Amino acid sequence: MGTRDESNPNPALLTSPLDLGRVMRSRRAGIGMTQAQMATAVGVSAKWISEFENGKDTAEVGKIMRVLAHLGYGLAVEPLKQPTFDVAAHIESLAQER
Repeated sequence: MGTRDESNPNPALLTSPLDLGRVMRSRRAGIGMTQAQMATAVGVSAKWISEFENGKDTAEVGKIMRVLAHLGYGLAVEPLKQPTFDVAAHIESLAQER
């Protein structure tokens, strides 16, 4: 396992390709790299980088992992928290109010 990036102690929970693309765009721009430079560095087209950063949901995992690694990021997977709203209890309370 890799080590945690202490410069970013609060990682974001990403739940969509667009979330991931936005984070990667921000990181790329933050280090002063253009889409063309990133594309050359990781062996993809500038069009692919643009589509990835704009949330294309069919982007290949291997390419995504290369981009992440080049930007100094890794990928962690964790379960989503279950919603705290109990639908059944809410319906029952509405029924009791009638």
